[in-house]
Amino acid sequence: MIPDDNSKLIIQLERAYASSKKLYDALEGVQTEWGGVASQPQQMLQYLSDLRQKMAGPDLSTILETTLPPVLVNVRTTVREAAGLMKENHTTAVLVMDRERIAGIFTSKDVVLRVIAPGYDPSNTSVVRVMTPHPDTAKEDLSIQAALRKMHGTNIPFST
Repeated sequence: MIPDDNSKLIIQLERAYASSKKLYDALEGVQTEWGGVASQPQQMLQYLSDLRQKMAGPDLSTILETTLPPVLVNVRTTVREAAGLMKENHTTAVLVMDRERIAGIFTSKDVVLRVIAPGYDPSNTSVVRVMTPHPDTAKEDLSIQAALRKMHGTNIPFST
């Protein structure tokens, strides 16, 4: 199978991470060889800590827009109401909640493909009928490489 452009990008990111991981492991060895944390100057410890953090690679928290909370609707919200909230909040998606858990996601693409195209009435159709149920979610500390693999359903083995 020939890898697509997304798979190639993921492979490149994984290789870069593998190189950083080797250096990170070497620094760990140096720190241990120097006698552990107690015998090292504070500036050296801070330098190693900063270097480790940079080498770990970015995670989702570095690229997520967190100034505004996501727009939430409940499962009984109509498509028309959800679309109005999307317009009002300048977004293309809302999270559909069932009590305290995410039941699905409803997007502008769903409006077109799952409401307008089949001819449903947006005023009488609940988002629960046309949403994408049980979307995959990720914590903010997930690495960008892992998020890309998850998004693209890629099971590219990690190689060094």
